[in-house]
Amino acid sequence: MVVSIDSDEATNYNNHNGRATNLLRSIQRAALNNVTNTALSQEMNLNNSNISNNNNALTSFKEALPGGRRDASKIPQLKKRTYPEPADIHVLERTASTYTSNSIKSSPNSQSVTDSRNSNNYQNFEDKENIDPYYSASCTITASSDALSSIKEENEIENNKELMDETNFQPTQEDIFTRENETVAGQNINSNYNIITEEDDINKKRPISQIAEYNIPKKFKVCNENGEEEYVWEDLDAEDYNDPFMVNEYVNDIFDYLYHLEVITLPKKEDFYQHKNIHQNRDILVNWLVKIHNKFGLLPESLFLAINLMDRFLCKELVQLDKLQLVGTSCLFIASKYEEVYSPSIKNFASETDGACTEEEIKEGEKFILKTLSFNLNYPNPMNFLRRISKAADYDIQSRTLAKFLLEISIVDFRFIGILPSLCSAAAMFLARKMLGKGEWDGNLIHYSGGYVKSQIAPVCKMMMDYLVSPIVHDEFHRKYQSRRFMKASIISVQWALKVRKNGYDVMTLHE
Repeated sequence: MVVSIDSDEATNYNNHNGRATNLLRSIQRAALNNVTNTALSQEMNLNNSNISNNNNALTSFKEALPGGRRDASKIPQLKKRTYPEPADIHVLERTASTYTSNSIKSSPNSQSVTDSRNSNNYQNFEDKENIDPYYSASCTITASSDALSSIKEENEIENNKELMDETNFQPTQEDIFTRENETVAGQNINSNYNIITEEDDINKKRPISQIAEYNIPKKFKVCNENGEEEYVWEDLDAEDYNDPFMVNEYVNDIFDYLYHLEVITLPKKEDFYQHKNIHQNRDILVNWLVKIHNKFGLLPESLFLAINLMDRFLCKELVQLDKLQLVGTSCLFIASKYEEVYSPSIKNFASETDGACTEEEIKEGEKFILKTLSFNLNYPNPMNFLRRISKAADYDIQSRTLAKFLLEISIVDFRFIGILPSLCSAAAMFLARKMLGKGEWDGNLIHYSGGYVKSQIAPVCKMMMDYLVSPIVHDEFHRKYQSRRFMKASIISVQWALKVRKNGYDVMTLHE
C-alpha cells in the first residue's frame, strides 16, 4: 500500500527543525521493527493473533504519518496466507456464490460439478488447529477495507487461473453429486455427498417380499377318455418360484423319475417264499431293526432304505436262518452311510448284535450285498412321496405325524411287500386326514399324490385298518410311536381304528 501526502504539508514539515526529522525517522524505524517482529512471530506460531497485531501496527503507522511523501517507498507486506476468521464466513459464501454463477455462465454442463467442488473446498474454519495454512488462495478471507493492493492482485490472478481450469473441465457420469442440506438446532449442516447412477439403482437389492407377487394359483382340469372332468388341481409349486431349495423348475421331472424308479426297485413277494418261515422270521428281524434304528436316532429314510435293501437281497439269495441277522445289520449299516451325515461306527452295530456278528462279518456282508444288488441304491424313499402330498395338505404337522406312523406299517408288515411306495404314502395321508376329521380327498391331494383316486387307495387303506385292529406283533414299532415325540400316533391310530370298526363306519366316506 502506498501512503501519499500533499506538497503543502511536505513544505511545512521541511521548515521544522531537526527534532521533527529525527522524530519521524524514529517512528519509521520503530514501525518497521514492529512489522518485522510480527512476521517472524506469525511464521513461528501460525495463529490468528499475529494478524490482529499486524493490523494494529499498520493502523498506528498510518496515524503517526499524516504527512508522508507521495513517492514514499512501499512498506514491506506479508506474503503468507492468513487464516479466515469465523466472522468472515459470510464473505466466503458471497465469494463462492459469485464464483459459481460465473462457472455456470462459462460452462452450462458443469453446474453440479462446480457446486460440489466449491463445497468441498470449504473447511470448517472453527477448527483452527487442524486447518492447512497453505490451503488455497481462493480461501483467503480478508475484509475489503483492510486488504492491501498487492494481496488483492495476487488473489485475482489465482482466482482467474482456477476459474479457467474449472471452465475447461468436462464432467462425467461419476462426477455428478447430490447435495442434501439438513437443519439441526437452527444450524445448516452439509451432509455427505453420494454418487447416484442408474446402474446402482438397478442393481440395488430388494427384499423378496417386494419382488415376488403371489397371485391366485392357476387351476387345471383333468378329464377322462370321454372328456368328462374328473378333478381340478392348483399349481402350488408356483409359490416356490423364489425358493431354490424347492427346485420349482425341476420338481415335476424329479417325481416322474421317482415314479418310474419305484417300479424297478420294488421287491417281488413271490420270491420270498423260497425261504422257510420267512413271514415270521422277517417280522422278528424288522422289529429288531426298528429298535436299533430308534436307539441310534437315525433318519426315517435310513430305515426305509435298509428294509428295501434287505427285501431285494432276500429275493435274490437264499440265506440261512443264523445269518439273517447279519443281513439286516449289514443293510442298516449300508443305509446309514448312504443317508446319514454322521453314520454310527461299525463297532456300535457289532455291539448291538450281542456277539452274533463281528466287525469283519459285517464288512464282508456289506460287500456281498452291494455286489448282489449291483450297487443299485437308487430307492425312491416313501418319505419323498409323503412330503409331496403334505404340500397339498398345507404341511399340517398332525396329519404328517400320523401319516408317518401309518406309512411305516407298509415296511414292517409282510403283506405290504410288492405295493408301490407312492400308493402307500397316499393311503397313509388319506387315513391320517380321516382321523383328524379333515375334508375330502380333493383334486390337489389327488394330483400331488401321483394321481391316486379313492378307488385306487381303498385296498391299501383296508390293509392298514386290518393291521391296526389286529393283535400287536411289532411291539418295538408301536412303542416307538407311543412317545410324545411322535404325538402318541400309535395309540391314537389304534383307538380310532377300533372305534371305526366297532361302529361299522366306512372309512372311504367318513367325514364327507
